[in-house]
Amino acid sequence: MRAFVRVVDRGSVSAAARDLHITQSAVTKRLQRLESLLGAKLFDRTQRPVGLTAAGQSAVEKCRRLLNDMNDLRAAVSDGRAVLADVRIGVAHALGEFVLTEPLGAVREEFPRHGLRLATGWSHDLVDLVRTGALDAAVVLLPEADRLPADVLATAVGKDRLVILGPRNKRDTRIRRIKDLEGVQWILNPEGCGARGILRRSLARAAVDLVAAVESYNYELQLLLASQGRGLTLAPERIFQASRLRARLQIVRVAGLHFPFTIWSVQRPSAELEPLLGRLNALLAASLACARR
Repeated sequence: MRAFVRVVDRGSVSAAARDLHITQSAVTKRLQRLESLLGAKLFDRTQRPVGLTAAGQSAVEKCRRLLNDMNDLRAAVSDGRAVLADVRIGVAHALGEFVLTEPLGAVREEFPRHGLRLATGWSHDLVDLVRTGALDAAVVLLPEADRLPADVLATAVGKDRLVILGPRNKRDTRIRRIKDLEGVQWILNPEGCGARGILRRSLARAAVDLVAAVESYNYELQLLLASQGRGLTLAPERIFQASRLRARLQIVRVAGLHFPFTIWSVQRPSAELEPLLGRLNALLAASLACARR
């Protein structure tokens, strides 16, 4: 299971083998044994790059939970001390697996006596949950102009930028200004998304209506529909650059439309959790720096 999750997280057998300090053939054999035990194919090997089957998508999160439970069990019995309380961490929809997978995995290994409970949501909602104590911390994505409340501890861990994307094979040169977006259909996150709010307000100032043809939390689906010419979409540039659909898309540059964001780690004051959250912040900043390169 550990080999399976690591391949999914790292995107290749070779990268997983380096992380696990074993050979690529050993990783492949473990994957084959897991598929044999489960009686199902976890990877669609006809795709390039290889992708998960429906069974693989169902299995990966269950494997994560089982591995976490095993870590908790080892921590509970290794020295007779009880596992500490779970750390409740919120993650903004736009961050998820692309940024947090490796940092959270490393934190789990370095702080095995803490369980991690994750929740996803919109950034402003997550900040409010930290303020009320419903969450211990959150990693959020906010427009650069937004200011965080004074009663949370906030650390800027990176920068992000959203870009407008359309199909590469459609050389439509008419879209230069905001006014040119009149009648354009959009593929967007549902209401509550900060970038959608910026887009709506920018269009409104130019007396242009926002036409949301499709709403979805799934960026890969948004990129797929945009590549098929179903409309324009907004996505973090790092997600676009990492997507298997990158060659089928192009950035549409519109004068006066910019989406710079800051990635923040916010937390409630806690001396007990400071070592864990401080380590998470450092790992997250390093992960984002690598993604930018």
